[in-house]
Amino acid sequence: MPTYPLKRPPSDEQDTGTEPTRGPAWIDVRAVARLRASSEDPQHAIARAFSTTHGPGWRAADPGVQVIEVHFREPRDLTHIRLVFEHEGPARTQEFTIAWSARRGETHREIVRQQFNFSPGGATREVEDYTMALQGVETLTIRITPDISGGGARASLAECRLA
Repeated sequence: MPTYPLKRPPSDEQDTGTEPTRGPAWIDVRAVARLRASSEDPQHAIARAFSTTHGPGWRAADPGVQVIEVHFREPRDLTHIRLVFEHEGPARTQEFTIAWSARRGETHREIVRQQFNFSPGGATREVEDYTMALQGVETLTIRITPDISGGGARASLAECRLA
């Protein structure tokens, strides 16, 4: 199985909920790709998570595992992915994966699998920041399992930035 350089950059700044003053040049994903979510609350459409301004993000209409797909109109190289998850409800363990494909019909290759815990009065925000070297990406897929123990949790994604 091929490997892809992937790392989290060291963080010397505290997460304040705002964009850092330095960093990658984010792509206006909505201008260069088609977005699809397996489920979406009409008040929290998938495009909101990819907005260049901060907003309420995306939220699934249905509980359970959800899939977000980014289909680029032209293949793109990606060097950075930043995901922000927020949850103010009951404690749960969430898992997400990121996979990509360089050619139509090619099996997606998973590059990230991450779990984290949300807890009321504790961890209500998770920021995942990855640096990588992906060439000719046609499709990027984010699969979110909002509660690995099952239950009726709804997936959400406050922000997704790509560079």
